[in-house]
Amino acid sequence: MITLLETLGGRIAERWLQLLVLPGALYLLVAFAALRHGTDIGGLTRDIDKLAASPAARSVGATVAVLIGLAAGAALVGLAVRALGSVVERIWMVDAAHPVTRLFARRRLRRWESAERRYQSALLAAGRAHVARASDATTLAREAERLALARNRIGMGVPRRAFWVGDRIASADLRVLSAYHLDLVSAWPRLWLVLPDPARAALQTAWADFSSATRLVVWGVAYLPLGIACWPALPVGAAMVVVGWRRGRASGAVLAELLESAVDVHGRDLASAMGVDCPQGLTRDAGESLTSMLRKDS
Repeated sequence: MITLLETLGGRIAERWLQLLVLPGALYLLVAFAALRHGTDIGGLTRDIDKLAASPAARSVGATVAVLIGLAAGAALVGLAVRALGSVVERIWMVDAAHPVTRLFARRRLRRWESAERRYQSALLAAGRAHVARASDATTLAREAERLALARNRIGMGVPRRAFWVGDRIASADLRVLSAYHLDLVSAWPRLWLVLPDPARAALQTAWADFSSATRLVVWGVAYLPLGIACWPALPVGAAMVVVGWRRGRASGAVLAELLESAVDVHGRDLASAMGVDCPQGLTRDAGESLTSMLRKDS
């Protein structure tokens, strides 16, 4: 799935770099102020006044040199955040076999199994009440629906990863395989070629939102150490981590839905382009033929 998702980011890499320069400059300025003055606003104000009154502030060459240095430093910080954002993406997507995330995955699995048992019990009770035409049948059915939603908040299926968002994105491949017998990872490069521009744009926007959330988490973590010297940086950093985490879950769910939708809506176009007959839409037989063809029978 990582390889599949990386194909979505090609055209927006330049825009990412531009968007990271300004946050990088802000971070450098905040870090300088925090490490030099902490919470001493008066000291910071005096330094700014001294800098404004100095001869260097009136020199065009010195001003340009400072701006170039700030821009270069901001770009380097932005590139570092972008690289670490990719690390966060991989951590969110890593499977339970990895030793670092195995404990988290097992914890999610235990919670999901407990929620699944509660849901199955409620579903059985609602079914019995419906058959018996009991007065509380509707209430029991609603309770089963509530428990199903609670289970899905832990995982849409049996958890295989340490984090919900990783399972949600990976579930697109599993659901496509189950519905159409189509290997989405193998089919994706060809499917991308037949997608219309609006579909591509929607997928790239969803991927950009997901990547932006991972970078926000990294920015938040970067601000946390500044809290040692300047305490307001601590709640700011923590808030950025929480917001980035929540945005990652939301954008990851949207991305997974769009990946499935691309197959649902344009799978037939892929089959036709590959010479597989499916006049009534993508079927399991057509999906099996496509998978065998795209894997080169390997």
